[in-house]
Amino acid sequence: MYFAVAVDGNHEPLLLAIGLGTLECEESWRWFMMRLKDCLGHDIEVGFISNMCDKIEFGVYSAYPDSYHGYCPKDIARKIRDCVGCNSMEAESLFWKSCNAYNVDEFYLCLERLQTECRKSPLFSLHSPIYWLDDIPISKWTRAFFPRVRYNVKSIDVPEILQVLSRREFPITTMIELITTSIQSKYVERADVAGRLSGGLTPYVEGKVQQSVNKSYN
Repeated sequence: MYFAVAVDGNHEPLLLAIGLGTLECEESWRWFMMRLKDCLGHDIEVGFISNMCDKIEFGVYSAYPDSYHGYCPKDIARKIRDCVGCNSMEAESLFWKSCNAYNVDEFYLCLERLQTECRKSPLFSLHSPIYWLDDIPISKWTRAFFPRVRYNVKSIDVPEILQVLSRREFPITTMIELITTSIQSKYVERADVAGRLSGGLTPYVEGKVQQSVNKSYN
């Protein structure tokens, strides 16, 4: 199963496209990305976030060679957790602080603290994921080095319908019907929300603006 998910104006996951196949390989991902490009148009600027899969990366750059492609930090956080064990919340907290840092100096400070914390773990070794992290371009997972198209989107949640389908076996026709119904209902729901908006901001953005206003009172 191949799928593409976007974040809408209310910061919620929105299923854009889905493909079904019997084999996951570079060519199948390339085919899916080319069909996605046909649907979205060839002149649109897009950025992609995925798990750390070479097949997906091949498909993205085959269809969108000039686009930004980053990794979901949740995958990296999982490897950090495996590196230090499940008992150390400090290491994972430092990782997310590194990921969310707004400037380069803050990022390197948090990263240094993360490396120090990981070395304290009895599970730490030269083959630990923290060393493997050095081989990943930091522009692929930290906000301080994000290009414009992915400045404030670090990861995208999978829509509930896909989680349901991934846990159960359905006939292909049933899967297509469920997905089609889900996409249609979500677009109707968002159109209804848009029709009730009094201004140019979505409820999510209005909430963020109000939080900033509240913080500025003092």
